[in-house]
Amino acid sequence: MKRLKSVLALVAAFAVLLALGGCTLNKSTTWIAKSGDTTLPAGVYILNLSNNYSSAVSALQQMYTENAESVNPKNLWKNSLDGKSVNDWIRDKTKDSVKNYFAVLNRFNELGFSFDEADQALINQELENYWSEGKESYEKSGVSKESVRLQIESRYRSRMIFNSIYGKGGEKEVSDQELKAYYAENYQNIQYISVSTKDLEEEKLQKRKDLVDEAITRARKGEDFVSILKETERTLLKEQGSAEADLPNRADDYYDNIISASTESYYPEAMVTAIKQMKADEVKVITTDDALILVKKLDPMADQENFEKNRESILSAVKNDEFLEQVAQWAESVQITFNDSAVNRYGAKKILG
Repeated sequence: MKRLKSVLALVAAFAVLLALGGCTLNKSTTWIAKSGDTTLPAGVYILNLSNNYSSAVSALQQMYTENAESVNPKNLWKNSLDGKSVNDWIRDKTKDSVKNYFAVLNRFNELGFSFDEADQALINQELENYWSEGKESYEKSGVSKESVRLQIESRYRSRMIFNSIYGKGGEKEVSDQELKAYYAENYQNIQYISVSTKDLEEEKLQKRKDLVDEAITRARKGEDFVSILKETERTLLKEQGSAEADLPNRADDYYDNIISASTESYYPEAMVTAIKQMKADEVKVITTDDALILVKKLDPMADQENFEKNRESILSAVKNDEFLEQVAQWAESVQITFNDSAVNRYGAKKILG
């Protein structure tokens, strides 16, 4: 079974740093905030600015699903979120990200935590990966390698604190029973293949329908479902002109997928809706506008090993919102001095617009 991506993050992972048009730092704006003996470089602010810009775009896309032009970069800044201009919303969210950084750092130190050699090795490897892929963009945007390191370290601190609260032996340990119940209710484990019906003439369309009808009949009689999927795929490829020697030799788990709240958008809406209503071990043909989807829903708890592999992701899905609220509460009591010159210099609209 394919492993779920972890959703735990105080600040979202660095996907792609936005093209900020170049931000040459000067002496008065090299730092963004101070708390206690710690001074945070402006590069961390810029990284979070980019992340919160992406969050703003995502929120606006959900608001204007029928009006994509409203989220066009030219019109983006005319919108508002939570009663604020998009520019102010991004600025405030980014300042909150900085406050959270210090809140996590303080809590980490209060708990007496530290990174061991294994943690440092992982942090170093992740840093090198990000830097090798985006060095030019980072430097052009005024983000140093050290700022990237600080951001990675903060995410590791968050995860350690999170696990100390909700993980095994934590003060608010989440039981296996609760995790399994959440997993069974919110994650759809399926095996499937999609058979395209788009733009097919009547004769070819009927041939596709017959192929799927035969497959579902065999599945309901108890034949191995994965074997049926493999055979169906090979038949389709042959129809499209693939030679026998070029046909794929798929592993059984190739057809395994897990649908969660964060991945539903990657699947047709009709497919997701139908799967949620299916029972474990049920097989079905789901019809969409341009495909016939042959699918089997699996018992999410049938594979204990898969559950263990995804334990961290499941735990995060259950408790991440609560954790972020806790971090925000910690942040309220942190004494922080912002560098207003830097905040003004790195205005969202000014450098992202």
